[in-house]
Amino acid sequence: MNKALVKGGLIVGLVLLMVSCATAPQPMAPFSAQDLNGKIQSGEYMAKPENFVVVFDSSSSMAEAYEGQLNTGNSKFAVAKDLVDRMNQTIPVLPIQGAVVTFGTGISKAPVTTVYGLTDYTQDGLAEGMGRVSKPGGTTPMGLGMAEASALLNDAQGDIAIIVFSDGEENSPSTPALEAANTLKEQFGDRACLYTVFVGNTDKGRKLMSDIAATSACGMATSADELASADAMAAFVEKAFLEKAPAKPVAKPAPLPVPQPKISWILSGVNFDLNKAVVRQDAKDILQSDIKILKENPEIRVEVQGHTCDLGDAAYNLSLSDKRANAIKDYLVSQGIAADRLTARGYGEDRPRFPNDSEANRAKNRRVELVPMN
Repeated sequence: MNKALVKGGLIVGLVLLMVSCATAPQPMAPFSAQDLNGKIQSGEYMAKPENFVVVFDSSSSMAEAYEGQLNTGNSKFAVAKDLVDRMNQTIPVLPIQGAVVTFGTGISKAPVTTVYGLTDYTQDGLAEGMGRVSKPGGTTPMGLGMAEASALLNDAQGDIAIIVFSDGEENSPSTPALEAANTLKEQFGDRACLYTVFVGNTDKGRKLMSDIAATSACGMATSADELASADAMAAFVEKAFLEKAPAKPVAKPAPLPVPQPKISWILSGVNFDLNKAVVRQDAKDILQSDIKILKENPEIRVEVQGHTCDLGDAAYNLSLSDKRANAIKDYLVSQGIAADRLTARGYGEDRPRFPNDSEANRAKNRRVELVPMN
């Protein structure tokens, strides 16, 4: 065998090997998503849109190497897929509808393909849909991709988020992307927010992506490098998917109970003969109204207070007043009032209701009063 040919073949093989190694995809940078579920579970935040669609660029221009800082050395296609995966890992569990539309002919002959939804969003479902987006190819009909998103959302209720991942290198002008974005704005108004994630290398592509986002007041334009960290991705997900929940109405404190006036019965008609503690018949008749009140208010406990006039010894009067109080208590018990609701106490001559300056007033002071204790 010709040594020159062998040597030449070895050199060519080495060069091909070097080129192959230089262009081989490198491992993606490690990523640990922030857990935003706590913000939902606490009630502090709620879902912002009821529906979202990822519009993903799988055209041939995405096969070019990404020149930014995030996952340098990988294709724009690989970086964009990695970003969608990071976003998917960060989105908390939400009661929303999701979809993924891809434009380019990398996975089918059609320029636009819906690989997921519109359906109830789950992380596994979206990941499975993105798994079908296996390679880039074809032209870049970004406007058709956005038009497909519009068609998917035609009957959707509530607010909408459309998130476009692309290098902005549009080269299929039949439906310009900026025109499609304005059509979305006309169709959905303020219900739709457009977010663009630039995964490219040119200022022209960056400007187009920024202009698309600017068609909606609530959207934003960002880039792969700006979403490199877990914190940045969490902030983006919060912006696109979450909003502060309405403040819960502060419960008004229960009104304080209105103080009930104490009921006091003065048994002015229940008098006692001088030096006596016997309940007379006329007093029993008068007590019937008080017995009725006590039966209608079983929660009331009563102090039965006995009193005397000032005639006689103070110690004697104290004992007499106590006997009068107990006489009334015993009668009330005999009429069906529970004894534990009644406390008998004599106050002697110390609490005259009238001046002890005449026999008529002294007779009035020889009395019993019922005073509620609660």
